[in-house]
Amino acid sequence: MLLFFSASATGQNDLYGVNLPEVLGGGYDFDKSASKNIKNNNRGNFNVDILGPSFMLNIADQHSIAIFSRVRSISNLVNINGELFDAANKDTDVSKSFLITGGNPNVVTNSWAEIGASYGTVFLDEEDHFIKGGITVKYLMAGTNGYINGSNLSVAFTKNDADPSLSEYNSTGTLRTAASYNYENGNDPKFNTAFGGVGLDLGFTYEYRTNCHTCRGNRYKFKAAASVTDIGKLNYKNITENTYNLTGKVTQADLDNADNIFDFFNSNYTKIATRKGIKANLPTTLHTNFDWNIDQRFYLNLSGDFGLIDAEKMNGTAIANSVTFTPRYETRQFSFYVPVTWMQYSGTQIGTGFRAGPLFVGSGSLISNLFANNSRACNLYVGLKLPIYQNYN
Repeated sequence: MLLFFSASATGQNDLYGVNLPEVLGGGYDFDKSASKNIKNNNRGNFNVDILGPSFMLNIADQHSIAIFSRVRSISNLVNINGELFDAANKDTDVSKSFLITGGNPNVVTNSWAEIGASYGTVFLDEEDHFIKGGITVKYLMAGTNGYINGSNLSVAFTKNDADPSLSEYNSTGTLRTAASYNYENGNDPKFNTAFGGVGLDLGFTYEYRTNCHTCRGNRYKFKAAASVTDIGKLNYKNITENTYNLTGKVTQADLDNADNIFDFFNSNYTKIATRKGIKANLPTTLHTNFDWNIDQRFYLNLSGDFGLIDAEKMNGTAIANSVTFTPRYETRQFSFYVPVTWMQYSGTQIGTGFRAGPLFVGSGSLISNLFANNSRACNLYVGLKLPIYQNYN
């Protein structure tokens, strides 16, 4: 198989729900029209995955290898006080005083590039039973890593009606911040081969087969697979982590005049600790997949992705759990499918997609986004690959 490229992006949250067609049409009043589920521990994440030129080939009857290139980015927001976040994102001045206990917010963004090699082999090939497994080793190139981690935060806002710029924020708690590139001097983020690491993927597949050696297409009646991916860490030797005591008072003018968030912390709060050199974990994940081949063209699939990294961990890169049920129609040249996915932060999403020859396009949330007034997730993917079919003669 030769893959020319594939790209996917997923964003979801449990705070805001919107009518996506109206948002894309422009003029959407987010503050008035969006449905809100304000909690003291709102969550959200955004993932981008781009797979570059890659290929897989058989080197013997029961052995195969693959080479791939990939760029990925994951951003997590957990334990976010929805009221404070909503107030900070309003286009107009905050209209009244408030007291908010922010708790322990954790915001992480991490991006990196991979160059990997995979090896797969057949362990068992009997009349009805087939087992294969594989391993992938990945060389990691560090991209950008930044995080904000709070502990026992609270914010009291006092509105100054005479001069809103003198409105005051009184805060308590501690906050850790770090970034892998220098915002202050305007440096652009880039992938760095000097800072990186090694990653590992492991997986196995079992097939119950019909023993039809002359059948075209998939030979299995039922397939079960499990894998653990993204075992490893990135080593950001150039990151400096600063810890601030946020006990103090700032004005609205202090916020408005800050060039960036790091400049704001340095100018207004006491730095109580500093350390350099941070390791960022990969989003280690357990994947499960069960596929039932009903009659060579119609299939039912159940898959799950379960993060093995705690998203509340400081600088913890993690996925949101999901479970997907997908009926599909599939032939060698065409397939059509309708995934129904429960997503941890945004609930149930319904999508659709197809493959026509080498092209595949789809969305895990398209139907939901078109017909729901409070969509909390959006997913898109597209790719181009050239399959090389097995000869059963």
